[in-house]
Amino acid sequence: MLKLLRIMIAIIRNRKNHNLLAVLVVSLVAVMCSPLAQTDNYHLVPYLLLFAVSILATFMNVVPVLIASTLSALIWNFFFIPPHYTFHIEKPEDILLFGMFFMIAILNGVLTSKLRQTSELAQKAHFLSESDKLYKTLFNSISHELRIPVSTIMGASENLATNSYPQEIEKELTHEIFTASLRLNRVIENLLSMSRLETGRISLKPDWHDINDLVNKVLRDLGEEMDNHVITIKVPDDMPPVWIDFGLMEQVLYNLFFNAAGHAPAGTEISITVAHSDNRLLMEVADEGPGFPEDKIEHVFEKFFRIDENKPGGLGLGLSIVKGFVEAHRGTISAENMEAGGARFKIVIPSPLTEVANLNS
Repeated sequence: MLKLLRIMIAIIRNRKNHNLLAVLVVSLVAVMCSPLAQTDNYHLVPYLLLFAVSILATFMNVVPVLIASTLSALIWNFFFIPPHYTFHIEKPEDILLFGMFFMIAILNGVLTSKLRQTSELAQKAHFLSESDKLYKTLFNSISHELRIPVSTIMGASENLATNSYPQEIEKELTHEIFTASLRLNRVIENLLSMSRLETGRISLKPDWHDINDLVNKVLRDLGEEMDNHVITIKVPDDMPPVWIDFGLMEQVLYNLFFNAAGHAPAGTEISITVAHSDNRLLMEVADEGPGFPEDKIEHVFEKFFRIDENKPGGLGLGLSIVKGFVEAHRGTISAENMEAGGARFKIVIPSPLTEVANLNS
């Protein structure tokens, strides 16, 4: 039986063999119904054959469905309707039933097949439409995000190469090049990270790390982005080392801080609170910005989602990457608006104290 099932699956996958599969399925149903041939219950057979035709129609084209419908009618007539082994039908009610069965089998099979094809076309059209929309969004965002830093680098470099400036102006132009390079690197880094998430090519490399080292490294890298905000770090003095992939969690905090700095007004507080409880690493990043619109908060971790599409800056990938990297640690992240105002992200990651967790399994 298992061998027969494997053969049928192989036939289903090859559309060239659908005609053969239609014949096999109808024949198999007829064989199973053969005990009813010599009884008064032979009228049950066409319902079983009709069911088989309907099943075939859900994944086959019109031609094999027509073959199955026609063959079902002929088999029922020849083997089940008295007199047996002939196409002659004696009873008027059997003639009427046979005709109705033949028409219903064909119409049911053809309509089901057509409905499936229409549904597939609709799904394909929807997929193409969404793909086109995604492509345009990605293209517009990337072209904008790449054009600005590249233009800055080219302009400042050209000025330095073709003109002589006082040392103070040269320093300012060099700083513009450096800042634009960081922005360009951030765009590329996010695109590469999203590619890793999409293809499943994330190889977690956890080790024991001091959470203070992680937070301080991220804040140093952000540099000027955080200069206009009050940064508050709340880490317990007895905070133990945590079992994490330092590189991935560095990107998680970088994107969360960068997102907070981009939405919170200058001079407001951006805080990170860290704790360890019940073998879990708990982290919260909060700001005093406007928070999320209530009707959009559930979408903040979606790819290319931006609260304000008209506001320049960002591809809408940062929070999606954050979610992916946290989940790679078997953790969870959530976003919420605080009662006093501002947004808060909560991260929970398994981090045992007494044993090394096998996070790659």
